[in-house]
Amino acid sequence: MKFNRIMISLIFALISFNVFALTQKPSIAVFVIDQNKDRYSIKLPLISHLNQKGFITKDGNIFLKKLNNHKQSLQFIIENSDTLSNISKSDLLVIIKLNFYTEYNNSTKISLTSEIYNSNTKTFISSWSTPRKIINYSNSCDLICKNLLISEASILLSNQLGKSIVNILNAQTNHIKNYSKLSNVYNFKLLNFRQKDIIHLTDIMINEFPGFIKISNEESYGKQSTWTYYSSSQLLKLKNWLVISLNELNLKINDDYELIISENNFFINKFPLFNSNGSKGNIKKFN
Repeated sequence: MKFNRIMISLIFALISFNVFALTQKPSIAVFVIDQNKDRYSIKLPLISHLNQKGFITKDGNIFLKKLNNHKQSLQFIIENSDTLSNISKSDLLVIIKLNFYTEYNNSTKISLTSEIYNSNTKTFISSWSTPRKIINYSNSCDLICKNLLISEASILLSNQLGKSIVNILNAQTNHIKNYSKLSNVYNFKLLNFRQKDIIHLTDIMINEFPGFIKISNEESYGKQSTWTYYSSSQLLKLKNWLVISLNELNLKINDDYELIISENNFFINKFPLFNSNGSKGNIKKFN
């Protein structure tokens, strides 16, 4: 009888351990590669999102400094992933990079890219990126002013990236191998839109549309813009939200643009503006 009680206790202990092992989320070391050393405006919002969702996060840059001849590069971190995982006691390495694209003295584009690396399996779980945000400076904006605007934009991008990373890590924790299984994948092609309208629309799609997961493959050729959009939202809802968002740009469907949907492909063509009454023709020749 005593033996049976011991066996039952052992079984319950094993069950409890297995349940805990299945629900426990991986610990994460977060590295930020930023030449401007504005790491905290990127790292703090990102870590906050991960912590709120139950992930244990650590500042990877602190452990990186413990390595001899350390470098702030993706290649160096991956090459030393075993050591970094051991000293940080982390299951996953998240490497974030802040990218700058300076166009003019008063305009800068920035974006964030991230890599999630599993040092145990020696594989990348995913690569993520945020759309570029344009920062416009006034003529009176000095270096302190510019750094402040960059920090504010970095925080916004970090919030976006944090939400996306949480979604993919939750999916991995639930043994979903491919993030496309937890989301719908939509392809967008827009014609004849101004670049500022494209930026405004994608900003709304990222920050305001429910179910947003990721946007990628952004490309622009002349008057054509394309991107891939990942969302848990259904196609019809996405269509309605697009019409509402374009209406905010004073564009009415069928009057200012046409919206064609084929399977998960969105084609939005803005009609050209006609500011004249048209040609009166060659009266002498065509009468």
